Amino acid sequence: MKQILSSLILASLILAPFNAVRAASFNANYIISDAELEDFSSLSQDAIQRFLEQKGSYLARFTQIVNGIPKPASQIIFEEAQQYQVNPKVILAMLQKEQSLITDPSPSQNQLDWATGFGVCDSCSKNDPSLASLKGFYNQVSDFAEKVRVNYLRDLKSLGRTLTGWGPGQTKTTLDGFEVTPANNATAILYTYNPYRGGDRIGANFNFWRIWQRYFTRDYPDGTLLQEQGEAGVWLLQNGVRRPFLTRTALYSRYNPDRIIHVSKNELEKYEIGTPIKFANYSLLRAPWGTVYLLVDDTLRGIESKEVFRTIGFNPEEVSLVSEEDIKLYKTGPNITIASAYPTGALLQDKTTGAVFFAQDGKKKGIIDRAILANNFKGQKPAPVHPDELATYPNTGRVALSDGTIITSPESAAVYVIADGKRRPVISGEAFEKLGYHWNDIIEVPKKVVDLHPLGDPLDLIIAFGQEEVLGDNE
Repeated sequence: MKQILSSLILASLILAPFNAVRAASFNANYIISDAELEDFSSLSQDAIQRFLEQKGSYLARFTQIVNGIPKPASQIIFEEAQQYQVNPKVILAMLQKEQSLITDPSPSQNQLDWATGFGVCDSCSKNDPSLASLKGFYNQVSDFAEKVRVNYLRDLKSLGRTLTGWGPGQTKTTLDGFEVTPANNATAILYTYNPYRGGDRIGANFNFWRIWQRYFTRDYPDGTLLQEQGEAGVWLLQNGVRRPFLTRTALYSRYNPDRIIHVSKNELEKYEIGTPIKFANYSLLRAPWGTVYLLVDDTLRGIESKEVFRTIGFNPEEVSLVSEEDIKLYKTGPNITIASAYPTGALLQDKTTGAVFFAQDGKKKGIIDRAILANNFKGQKPAPVHPDELATYPNTGRVALSDGTIITSPESAAVYVIADGKRRPVISGEAFEKLGYHWNDIIEVPKKVVDLHPLGDPLDLIIAFGQEEVLGDNE
């Protein structure tokens, strides 16, 4: 029988504090992380071009002559991002915040001339001859990136603040009357560039955050393990929410921690918080009213009697007393009775044919390939049984690969991530790496294993929001 892990729970370390709050809301003191600001390799030129095309942007077909060479907008954005080591996503978000250039299919010349709002202030006239050198799409992108790198970051790293006094831990009042204390350099830079908090003001930092959340917080499939950079907590994405693991045994009894993906605070907080995962899988939990439950994934199954408990072979020393609040975290499933063969699940092998099955609760599923056996049941050996015993368990299908598994096959170069039982194709090597996956985590499986999983939506760095798209963030 599978080893029960509940006895380790009290000795395990807490991974993440749990507070029942919703998904990310605007934090005026923390807009993006420093790492996000300076991640200049976040998008290739091809990815920038694809992003503009997916948004239906005029910039997808816009070209400007730069030093005698015609350059598309995607090349200008990419090259200036590389030159000044500023995230091209920050430039794209600024283009949308200031002039709606990502969503506007037919912008005016004025929008292009003042693309990032560089040099424009409340009391400035765009017709001022001294601002003429700042006009033009290329100048706007280049000057913005240069200002961030050469002026703002230099001052922050040497003086702890920018020329206008914005810096981490230093409280200032925005021009629209809000007190803000930037938590990091990136937030201080955004307020230096535009000292408005906003919410209802054209081009303010609330709009930058809103654009960033919509465009650049990456979309991960269910079954993904996420960890905020620099934090201890680990989260499971499930049904579109993030569920915190409260103990190491809760994590290790279900998933391989080597598959954890490190993400920014913004990327993590885009998901609402779901119920915590506190106990190890297959824990034995005694409720205050005396019932002993077996925890199977997210379902509590009451053990019908002491006789059933002894007959199945559970160990009374592995039962943990829990609170009524703990019990409420889980749904209740059917009771475990004498007829519940293998309630914790077991690998069984036909003595005659060698076929392997996963049996649970008197039912079985076939395992069609060793790759599934090695991935889903690492280190476990099937128990040989007589075919007559197997025949007593109805067959309910085939075992699919567990969510979060990354696969390819000899017949195709395609790479898929398994989520909700589906295979989601990764659109490119760039997307694979930027999403935080690792090449050595890919397992090669036969085509018949790939085909077990219906095809799902592709995974890409670029997120297309269709009808959810908002035209004119600065309007």
